[in-house]
Amino acid sequence: MEAEDTHSEGENVMHQDSLFRDEEKMEESANVAYLLTLGILLGLALREVNKKTKFPYSPMVLSCGLLIGLLQSSLGYLGESASILSHMHPHLIVYVFIPVLLFESAFNCDWYVFKYQMVNILLLAGPGVGWGAILLGIVFKLFLFYSDEDMNWYQAFTLGSVLSATDPVAVVALLKELGASAAFNHLIEGEALLNDGVAMVFFIFFNKLSKAAAGIGGGVTFGGVILNFCRNSIVGPVLGVVVGFFGALWARRIVGDDVEVGWLTFVFTYLTFYWAEFCFFKTSGLLAVVSLGLFWSAFGKTRIRSESEHAVHTVWSFVQYACDTTVFLLVGMIVGTEVIEERYIYTSDYFRMIVFYFFMIICRYLMVISFWPLLKKYGYPMSQPELIVFVYGGLRGALGLTLSLMVGCDPDLPPRFRHLSVFFTAGMAALTNLVNGTTCKALVNYLNMIENPVIKKKVYKRYLTDMIVNQEDTIKELEGDEHYAMADWNQVKALVGSQEYLQEVVQLENEIKQIQGGNISRISFEGLTDSETFGEVRYRVLRILKGLYYSKFEHGQCDEDSVRLLVESSDVALDHTGSILNIWEQLFQSFTSFSSIKYFFKAKEWTFLGGYAQQYITKHLGFVYDVTTTFISCASEVITLQQHMPMNKGAVKLIMDELRNDITKAEIYLGSLNDTFPEVIRAIQTKRASHTVLMHQRHHLEENQKNGLVDDKEFNSLKANIDARLVELENHSFDWQIPTFHAFAMEFPIFTGVPKEELDTIVKSTYEKRYQQDEIVYEKGMTCQNIYIVQKGTVDDEVGTHILKKGLGSLLSYANLIGDGKCMTTARAASETVLHSLNLNVLKSLMSKSEVFEQKIYINSIEYLIKLFESQAGPLAQMEAKRLGQFLRQKTQFKKFDVHSNVEFMFGGYIIKGEIQSCISDDGEGIERYRDYCYVPPRESDFTVNKPLICLVFDDAIDIIKQDRLEQFNLENHEEIVEERFSRIEVQHQQQEF
Repeated sequence: MEAEDTHSEGENVMHQDSLFRDEEKMEESANVAYLLTLGILLGLALREVNKKTKFPYSPMVLSCGLLIGLLQSSLGYLGESASILSHMHPHLIVYVFIPVLLFESAFNCDWYVFKYQMVNILLLAGPGVGWGAILLGIVFKLFLFYSDEDMNWYQAFTLGSVLSATDPVAVVALLKELGASAAFNHLIEGEALLNDGVAMVFFIFFNKLSKAAAGIGGGVTFGGVILNFCRNSIVGPVLGVVVGFFGALWARRIVGDDVEVGWLTFVFTYLTFYWAEFCFFKTSGLLAVVSLGLFWSAFGKTRIRSESEHAVHTVWSFVQYACDTTVFLLVGMIVGTEVIEERYIYTSDYFRMIVFYFFMIICRYLMVISFWPLLKKYGYPMSQPELIVFVYGGLRGALGLTLSLMVGCDPDLPPRFRHLSVFFTAGMAALTNLVNGTTCKALVNYLNMIENPVIKKKVYKRYLTDMIVNQEDTIKELEGDEHYAMADWNQVKALVGSQEYLQEVVQLENEIKQIQGGNISRISFEGLTDSETFGEVRYRVLRILKGLYYSKFEHGQCDEDSVRLLVESSDVALDHTGSILNIWEQLFQSFTSFSSIKYFFKAKEWTFLGGYAQQYITKHLGFVYDVTTTFISCASEVITLQQHMPMNKGAVKLIMDELRNDITKAEIYLGSLNDTFPEVIRAIQTKRASHTVLMHQRHHLEENQKNGLVDDKEFNSLKANIDARLVELENHSFDWQIPTFHAFAMEFPIFTGVPKEELDTIVKSTYEKRYQQDEIVYEKGMTCQNIYIVQKGTVDDEVGTHILKKGLGSLLSYANLIGDGKCMTTARAASETVLHSLNLNVLKSLMSKSEVFEQKIYINSIEYLIKLFESQAGPLAQMEAKRLGQFLRQKTQFKKFDVHSNVEFMFGGYIIKGEIQSCISDDGEGIERYRDYCYVPPRESDFTVNKPLICLVFDDAIDIIKQDRLEQFNLENHEEIVEERFSRIEVQHQQQEF
């Protein structure tokens, strides 16, 4: 007997052993994992169905989940796994999946459009959700006639909160596909993003009131309600910002480690949710995660290195897809299981559900209309068709279903109400996704919400014709290759879609003719109204601007954050090509005001926050300076391309005047920036120059590695060194002191290499002069005695018909240094200005002693000479200032020649002083002569010097400087050539058909 007892105890000990695992449980776990894997596989198949049929993805997954839940008894061990998952606590879905979905959506939003729509989004997602919940609660009680035994008023408002959470993923995807404006898409997406968190706050609020009314839990006081509501709606978002700030600081120190950056975003997402929900904060974890995602969208993305950003977005897209699919599948299975076990839903509830669907749309309309006066006042204006689509596109999704399940498993609530919550939420999710999601496209087309003017049709037709010509070129090239001698070219053309493209072009031409009511020329503007002509020019200008922004970014001349805002400003303007260009206003709205920045200047003296305040000032003003200067540079380059645009010249000129107006505003702002924060601007320019050099080194290194000129070991070592310097530069603390003029002169580019004793002589001859706004510094024709360097303020230098704005560090003027003692321009102070005056004779003496210094003066004076003698400048007059400077410094040689010398200008040149004539006269043209301030065209034969010559000899043809831009944007005669060749291809295809 004792032995048996001992054996029994041994068995109990074995079963109680901490290492013991039940084999049956292990098999159940494997089956659950297997079912989830099959669910993802099913999702991939449905994704293909979505691509083919455009049927919304989410309702298909939800329907499959419902079927699995309903048929689980017939699915064997998979049904058992579905049953296990169906009894998963809904809080687990919220904790595991919802934070990922919310963060991904917030992280990938366009912060600049979101910020501009912020007031409207907060109105709709804040008080709008509360008002919507009340309206829906009223419908349940007064229109669907649910008694207090079914649900009391507080419970009706609780269910109204659950049904206020929207998930318009399918609608937003559809609107993007159809070409809806980014502003409207962000309003729908932003409202859905925030109302998820706010809906949960109202859900908790009304649920507590419901329980308190039933005598469950503690009492509810008015002060406690307000305190709890504020804690959930304010503390959570603040926590998200704080965590996002420290996460962004960490991310910026990571170089070349995509894994660490990706995991950092994941870890901080879940930590933010956990700290908010379960630690001493006890606030809304969902709002905290949304706030974290928005902070990273605004500031964190720029902290992620460009080479890691794509990898991070790819990983998050994968996780978002997996979580979205899993949530809809799980919720579908849970609801399907509830239907099987249903005992509290009656036949009348099904009829009430159909009626409620229509009431829900009406309530959403009433909610939006209630805030209509404010919605029209802030953000982008919403049209009447957009209002209808906004109301109709409020689909119900994952969070609402999850909240309903949280109600369903709450034992403190009446069973009938718990089941009604799940029933109505599942029904609304199914109906809105299956009905609204599938018919929204037809509604958008019926309302003509998305304008598809003749402009876009014409541009799209050009793209198609260009592609057809390119396709034909490729085929012709391959036909001459012996390795393709046996190919069936008719079949090739059929497989690559040549005939379909041709038919689409013909269809577009017919649509354009129908819109315009007559025949049109393929390359002219006949039949177009003025507004359509101007709209097409604006469309082309904005597209070119976007290309130039990306080009600047690729060459390391502006950072990620700047190019994102610049491109977004063009995208917003592209939605309003019928209106005057107002790009600068769009950019300016994203800048912090000077008065606010001055508060940060005061904060930088504080003990603990001073360092952060200084970092913010440097970063933000650096961002502002980067955006402003990049915009001025790119817009100025667009203006130089205007004569090559194959469009109505009058329309082009008018739109270029609009662009010039924006450039003028940007230059005035830049001058104010230099005047107000000169010490910071100096640090910014130093940092920006260092960053540009390092990025150039990096691109050069990567090109060499691609070409096999650098071994992997050397490449990794050099790249690591550059990356380390970029990190060091990012965290470097710059001195904000304005240097003395002597120190400033030592660093001034034209004085580089000047002996110290000569520089001391220059500095001793200088003195400071102050000018009030509009005061003349010097006038054209007056005796020139001094040259000036701008120490503070802005000066307008009137050069012929042009006005050059000269700010901090500019020299006035190089042209006066090479003149005959008379001022060649008129300079006027554009603001209160401080100038350092340098003695003209001292500088001319230095020019005679130093050939390097003289060369710098002459090259820098070319900008003035070209504008003063524009008719003699040839193609140089059409070049944008920055590209002109690059050409002069990189592809020209400064030369001096005595009388009777022979000079060769194979690629052209520019005469600063002197005279030349051709050695051999051209047939019928006589001898060519060129003198002071004149462009010399390329010529194979030599010239003879008649007067002592100072000139620039070009090492390359000048038109090459702009040829890359003309090719990049298909300008010059490209379109005419394409249209001519397309006509021949079209005739050939017609003959083949005949």
